[in-house]
Amino acid sequence: MILAGIDEAGYGPRLGPLVVAGSALRTARESADASHWPVSRFLRHGAAVTVADSKKVYSRSRGLSGLEKAVFAFVGAPDKMPVTLADFLTRYAAEGALEAQKLPWYSCGDCILPREISTEGLATLQQATAVELSSGGLSHVWSAFCVVDENRYNDLLLRTGNKAMILFGRAAILMRRLWDEYAGEGVYLTVDRQGGRKFYAGLLDMVFPDAAIGIFRETENESAYVLTGRDGRGMHVRFVVRAEESDSCVALSSMWAKYVREIFMHMLNEYWTSRAAEVRPTAGYWEDAERFIADLRSACVMSDAEAERIVRWK
Repeated sequence: MILAGIDEAGYGPRLGPLVVAGSALRTARESADASHWPVSRFLRHGAAVTVADSKKVYSRSRGLSGLEKAVFAFVGAPDKMPVTLADFLTRYAAEGALEAQKLPWYSCGDCILPREISTEGLATLQQATAVELSSGGLSHVWSAFCVVDENRYNDLLLRTGNKAMILFGRAAILMRRLWDEYAGEGVYLTVDRQGGRKFYAGLLDMVFPDAAIGIFRETENESAYVLTGRDGRGMHVRFVVRAEESDSCVALSSMWAKYVREIFMHMLNEYWTSRAAEVRPTAGYWEDAERFIADLRSACVMSDAEAERIVRWK
């Protein structure tokens, strides 16, 4: 049986990409009834790697080390570990990352990964993580992410008229991959729910035309569905408010998403501040984004056209 989670980073900011990530672990447990949903809880505080909501692990003052430990503990053996950003994106990006790098501020060359933690102890870290997971009957099988840069975000917003549909569309790509690769084993997927949507059956029907969609429950905090394929494949999907607080697969996905977004934000800040050293970097949120753009305009290093292209409309 597969336990999986999907979460995002960058849904609210005005600058930088939206990133949606998914992670999956195989468990030795037998399939469970959806009324007793098997929640994944692993690598809590005190473990070699802490898996938690990315907002509790990362801050600009703490840096990327906490996120990098969680991401690189799950990327495979050291001899197969991605050592550059290009390699990392090629292996794990399901959509959008290479397209984003066509923008000038995301095309400032390749960089070595990890950025802040030493590679010397990664083998030990990965081994300790695998042992801790194994003690709970778990093994990591899959992680992937989608990147939506500012230009593509605005284009999708024009097409859909709804930022929530942009988010769901990326989650749908990851859900479909889980279905295609793992539904034969049975999948229990938890997706962090954003916004006020409670009803997903119609959307799931469009994503999974090869499955029957059963509604299990639709409440204020949770919307749960059972997908049954004609070939006996199955997946349980639930959308839960603040899912990263209760499900470790969702929390791990939030860390992957945040890590990828911060790598892209580093490129954006490096590109612009190299042209105006007096301008402070930005995290991309609305008020600070306005300050960042205004400072760059005042320094005469950002044109009207560039200012239009770098901003997400909503």
